[in-house]
Amino acid sequence: MRTGWAVAILPMLFASTMLHAEAPPAGFATVGQPAPINALTFPPRDVLPAPLNYLQTAKYIDDGMVYADPLSRFFISPVGEMCFRIRPDYPTIIYNNFYRDWCIYPQFVDRVEAVTNPTINEVRLWCMRAYPQCAHSGGEIGQIANSISVPTVDYRQERAAVENLIRMMGGSARSSQPLR
Repeated sequence: MRTGWAVAILPMLFASTMLHAEAPPAGFATVGQPAPINALTFPPRDVLPAPLNYLQTAKYIDDGMVYADPLSRFFISPVGEMCFRIRPDYPTIIYNNFYRDWCIYPQFVDRVEAVTNPTINEVRLWCMRAYPQCAHSGGEIGQIANSISVPTVDYRQERAAVENLIRMMGGSARSSQPLR
């Protein structure tokens, strides 16, 4: 009898939270359901708005990178290159594990790819065949590569923003389908 009353009274106590899809109060145990994610620790990112101008697109790309790695950055160099401050994406020696600026001209980007990995998602920019190893790193030791991998959380929207910025800067990159 007590169980029947409890089943009848509990939905009435939490009717407002159930109607408005709010989390139950602290201390209320739900059977078979995981605990809610702390929304203050992992705030949701906004959906990519349709018409973004040049500065808004660059800011959106930078925000997506900072969201995944707080020390990474995106900027446009004075000579018109898209530059990404990222960690090396290959196995590194402990002394060589510092952030480096990788830059690429938007006119030399062949395709932009959204890649899913088990650990982190990323957006990869590939060089055209006519300009192999067009991505370069500044600093003490100049290095070159044929692609740049940028870690991000929302890799599909980030890919769309990068493609949009490349088009605004005079390039014609095509998108690749995400690996599954």
